[in-house]
Amino acid sequence: MKNINLFLLLIMTVSSFAEEGRLGREDNEYRYTSLGIDLIQTEKTGVGARLSLALPGPLYVVVERKAEGVDTEDNSYDRISNGLRLGAHIGIGDLLSNISAKGVNLGIKNFFDIYGEFGVKTTSIEGDINSFSEDDAQANAIAGIRFGDSNGWEGNIFANYSKESEVVQKTCPIGTVCPAVVEFVLSEETDQKYGASFLYNISKRTAFSIEVSSSKVFDSTFKVGYQVNF
Repeated sequence: MKNINLFLLLIMTVSSFAEEGRLGREDNEYRYTSLGIDLIQTEKTGVGARLSLALPGPLYVVVERKAEGVDTEDNSYDRISNGLRLGAHIGIGDLLSNISAKGVNLGIKNFFDIYGEFGVKTTSIEGDINSFSEDDAQANAIAGIRFGDSNGWEGNIFANYSKESEVVQKTCPIGTVCPAVVEFVLSEETDQKYGASFLYNISKRTAFSIEVSSSKVFDSTFKVGYQVNF
């Protein structure tokens, strides 16, 4: 947690010299091409990297990798996740205009973006007992809204759905001797993560972010990130 506090203090100091609202963008000109690095705080401090690339039209693609430490009653291990998702976004004004009756102009501005992402993720485990990877990729879907001023502070509220893999100790029958073996167990229910993040555009090319999210399977997560926009 100390590392995250120092990182946040550094970013806040740098941002204090930025001139808010002087970036020359439209208010809702949100960045979908960027490279970001995150410090992740759960039971332990982890790190993540994320690349987003805008495609023609409303489409974009996201590639990310996260390494997080997990502590349980039985053991401790590092969980490494890799994800690939295809996303699409649209302004609320454009969306309502598309579905309105022919010839009717509602005149609603794009004061926030609706977005959705769908793809796959894989997980690998590195622990004191053994290390292994999950063979099958699991589906991963994210949906949310982006709002705020792309010249200054932006907000993001999202829901993240995927199955999560946990590590458990195999049980040993009474009266027998068993090696200390752990195994993957895929959650029976899809994990539902809900979160919110805020991003401050320091300049046209740089921004910092903070994010909090909850999970049904793991502890809540707090992130501090630095982002380069293209």
